[in-house]
Amino acid sequence: NASAEGVEPVKITVRQEAAEAPEPEKPSLSVSPEKLVFAAAEASGQEVTVTVTGGITWKASPSGAEEWIHIVPAEGKFTVTVDDNPNALERKASINVSPSDKTVQTGRIYVTQEAAAVPPSIEPVLPDGATPEEGLELPFTAGVVKFAVKAAPETAQWSAYARDENNQAPDWLTVHAVVAPEQHSIILEYKINDATETRTAYLFLQHESEETEPVRVTITQKGKSDVNSTIYEDIESHPTQIMAEVMANNDWRDYPFVQWTLTLYTDGLTYNKLWGRWDGSGERMRILLLGSPQHEDDVTLEEMTYEIVPYDEYNKEPLTDRKPGWACGSRGDGKTVVYPAGTWYQVIEAGKATQWASAESGTITVSKNGDDYTVSWDLTSDAGCKVTGSYTGPIDIIL
Repeated sequence: NASAEGVEPVKITVRQEAAEAPEPEKPSLSVSPEKLVFAAAEASGQEVTVTVTGGITWKASPSGAEEWIHIVPAEGKFTVTVDDNPNALERKASINVSPSDKTVQTGRIYVTQEAAAVPPSIEPVLPDGATPEEGLELPFTAGVVKFAVKAAPETAQWSAYARDENNQAPDWLTVHAVVAPEQHSIILEYKINDATETRTAYLFLQHESEETEPVRVTITQKGKSDVNSTIYEDIESHPTQIMAEVMANNDWRDYPFVQWTLTLYTDGLTYNKLWGRWDGSGERMRILLLGSPQHEDDVTLEEMTYEIVPYDEYNKEPLTDRKPGWACGSRGDGKTVVYPAGTWYQVIEAGKATQWASAESGTITVSKNGDDYTVSWDLTSDAGCKVTGSYTGPIDIIL
């Protein structure tokens, strides 16, 4: 403000720049430590620190369905405890620390728990719950059998070998040992026994620990006797033709069942109606079944699973004791081509049966899709071999 009269005042403008606003803090999440290792038993809890920025929150949980891991959260951290490990095998899992802001990467902690200390042991898990003393009984035919082995600890090494009664390696039995955690097992390959007498060998399982005694398993193979089948291996056949003969009820016959004779065969065979015989060469499956009672004016092959019963049971008297759903087991041998007794698989050459396999147990299943039937069988012969196969196609019923 001027003091002298007539002097103009001078105006001064003062400007102050605004301060720069601070940038907002970016959200982030980190965990420490990222790996936890626990003892197998009575392990102390371990603490994990969670550092966050940007005002986010978090939640910690096992990444899988592990019920042996327990988490107790607190401010900026959480504590991890574990149950005792009952297994002789190390176990692993992980914990996810999930942020509330989905743009931030999830933190992960890897958890390892040591294997439980267990005394060394080895134990074969034999079929049908047999003990090593009871051992295994093998059919006289060649084959393979596999069974599990319990080894402790799971990481243990062990070996297996066979000896005969003269402490020599048997030439008819080969041993394969699978030594791996959670896969310990034995595979036995055995050859056909052409003799009528049984033969015996001993399987030994030896743990790597000297504290463990070897386990001896008795292996017995039956002799070749009382067997009507001449095929000593599994068979699978797929005939292309079928004859379906049925004995159904009519005005003078009233049975509590109908009887089916299904003859399934390959293209190399033909049935000579004039002479009532089979000509040519090929495979043939002859099956006898009992179905529900039907009149011959309106008879169909029922869709169901038929079960093999012994020949004498299938043909017993009185007729009311016979049941729909039965299939006839084999009797005698299978060299008869025209009327073999019961259900048989046959190899026919120039009209004569040269090889055959019986049906001692198993099932025959019939199903239908449109005009096509499917007849399938899953049988076991008296040689202990599988007899399987199927036919799909139309069926013309012969009364």
